[in-house]
Amino acid sequence: MLLKDLHIKIRFLLLGIAPLLFSAQKERDYLKCDLKSLKTVCKESGKTISEISSEGGIKIYGRLEDLKKELSERSFEKYKEKIRFSCNEKIQFDSINRIYYVQNSGDDRKFNFIYSGQYNPKIRYKGTEDLKKFKDINLNSPQKYLQLYSRENENNRDYEVYYYFYNQQDRLEYSFHQHGNEFIEYTFIYQDSLYGPELTEVYKNGILSEEYSYYKNEDTSEKIITEYPVDESYRLDKKNRPFLKKSAYVPASGPCNCPEGYITKIIYWDEDRCSNKIILE
Repeated sequence: MLLKDLHIKIRFLLLGIAPLLFSAQKERDYLKCDLKSLKTVCKESGKTISEISSEGGIKIYGRLEDLKKELSERSFEKYKEKIRFSCNEKIQFDSINRIYYVQNSGDDRKFNFIYSGQYNPKIRYKGTEDLKKFKDINLNSPQKYLQLYSRENENNRDYEVYYYFYNQQDRLEYSFHQHGNEFIEYTFIYQDSLYGPELTEVYKNGILSEEYSYYKNEDTSEKIITEYPVDESYRLDKKNRPFLKKSAYVPASGPCNCPEGYITKIIYWDEDRCSNKIILE
């Protein structure tokens, strides 16, 4: 996804020095050198929804949403022949920006992407509107949603946009999503750790929707992500006042839908598993 842990980034930067010094050497293989495993299960049943494992051969399957918590677009390119999308998802690929994303079966809408670091704050965009430039948004305004909400498209069920706003430290700070006449605001809470700021909580319309925990073991580190179902979205009344109502776009029941939410455990190797034998991509 768009969220990555700072300590992993730092480790990648440090380990990336060698490839810069030796032009013949390629990038490290993340699944063999750094990530031990990822597993997402249903909270209510413990059923495995998604999994990434490099032990005993590369194994990758499940929801794109889970897999992209750790796999970059480059990793998808490398392992796409090994990935089994087992949740009846329609996987799309934007060739211009080289981004993988999901659409529902039968959904033929075209999504546009803008990924630019030239703005302060940095903004990322995905949407059915072919946006030519970003709007000027005051993120300090308690009603910033009014600056992003499109009244002229609220009766258009095909209209859907996502905005992601980052601060100067490149941390995701605020996200806005509109689909038809519904919209969602996401806010993100970080806490400092030994490795720098780490994401700890995500709020969807002011309601806790994701919770992050970090643990250090003997030779590995763990990140546990708990996702809670929040089915309500905001709508605006005639006076532009937001009110919560159950979303009309809540996914129907399916093989990978968990009514009580999801738990994802991600395990990283602490030691440099490629220090003695560099594994090339």
